[in-house]
Amino acid sequence: MSISMVYSLKDLTAIIPELILTGFAFAILLIDLWLPKRLKTLNGLLALFGVIFAFAAVVVMYNANMTAFNNMIVMDKASNFASIIMLITAFVAIIMSFDFLKREEINLGEYYEVLLFSLVAMQILASTYNLIVMFIAVETLSIGMYILTGFLRDKDESVEGAMKYFILGSFASTFLVLGIGLFYGLFGSVDLNVIKSSLSGASSFYKWISILAFLFVFVGFGFKIAAFPFHSWTPDVYASAPTPMSAFMSVAPKAAAFLALLRFLAVGMGPIEPNWTKVLWVVAVLTMTFGNTVALWQKDLKRLLGYSSIAHAGYMLVGIVAANELGYGAVMFYLFSYVFLNLGAFSVAELISKKEDRGTEIENLKGFGYKHPLIAASMLVFMFGLAGVPPTVGFVGKYYLFSAAVKSHLYWLAIIGVVNSAISAYFYLNVIVTMYMKGENESKLELFNSVPVKAVVLLAAICVLYIGIFPSSFLDIALGSIGF
Repeated sequence: MSISMVYSLKDLTAIIPELILTGFAFAILLIDLWLPKRLKTLNGLLALFGVIFAFAAVVVMYNANMTAFNNMIVMDKASNFASIIMLITAFVAIIMSFDFLKREEINLGEYYEVLLFSLVAMQILASTYNLIVMFIAVETLSIGMYILTGFLRDKDESVEGAMKYFILGSFASTFLVLGIGLFYGLFGSVDLNVIKSSLSGASSFYKWISILAFLFVFVGFGFKIAAFPFHSWTPDVYASAPTPMSAFMSVAPKAAAFLALLRFLAVGMGPIEPNWTKVLWVVAVLTMTFGNTVALWQKDLKRLLGYSSIAHAGYMLVGIVAANELGYGAVMFYLFSYVFLNLGAFSVAELISKKEDRGTEIENLKGFGYKHPLIAASMLVFMFGLAGVPPTVGFVGKYYLFSAAVKSHLYWLAIIGVVNSAISAYFYLNVIVTMYMKGENESKLELFNSVPVKAVVLLAAICVLYIGIFPSSFLDIALGSIGF
């Protein structure tokens, strides 16, 4: 069977947001060659406009439902909703980067180019039912993340974190390729819809081999979402990467990977749902329990948010294990709420950081509540939100995730999730106690004087409260995005 290599306007229409981002990335590549050092900020502005135009394209085409490039790419509400999450995250990360790059004296166009190309790969990952395309997207975005993690070249921890991320990521990719190869060997296709139809009528032997292939593929996805036991890179990378990139990596790749995982499980692995839900039940419990337990002993704010990210991956896996429409929609809503919670918390980490992105220890927040009341109040909102305290969006997200588990009669999973959420309250409240109840910091804390980052903190806090109090329309959009 021959595959036509002639693509139509419809094919290109389906990837308009990706084409816009690619065009702006190449524009930065060319313009950066001619810009004097004092005008390097224009690279960031150009990247910002690229994200804005891509966001507008996604919003205009939100209700589109089309396939392209011989059904390798799909544009639907789910991919567009994930794109919105990723583009908002990129927009904020770029704003966080303006003053940060100046301070660190690394205001280079390559930073924004790699970010935009990585963003394109993430959008492709969220927009396909083809395992090979998923693999290419995962590898492309991973290369970008490795580079951005080690962008602080004079900071040993940054280079070390990038190397650790690269080595473990390469190892995870090996399993992903092996799983894809098994699926192709079994069913002669890497299209999830074909795999689903073939698996429905397959013999027991084929189904058991498919379970093995699923496990291999899940290693690759588990690495990207930071699920236990594929999580070990997360705290080191978040702590060592430039803070704007730590914020970006904590949300955008997760949104792409979780949607790709949802497509893989709900569509391709649908016929063996009872098998993979049992596996992910255990993984979800171990992930949220490990993340919350180890976070209890963290002294650095960025490392704490790293272990927190692991725990929240466990919460989102609860929605996937529920394997119902409410669970899948709750995962998408939680990812959306996570944008404001995590970006806000990392923005505060950037504000208390010093040259070479150091000084993010929680102890440095002593007396912060009285010296910088608005920023501290926003941080309080973020910590309450991550802990799942009403009326924040974090409470709403966890409520619907655990409700989905109860709806599928997974009572113990829901109970374990609630207990873990209670455990997490201790280390989140520790940050609040440090800000308000532990006296003055012995060394004078000078807040990083970045107006854009301060604006991000305040706006994110407002969004956390607003969406938490009025979640209905946002939840409806998230639930409506799931159509597979």
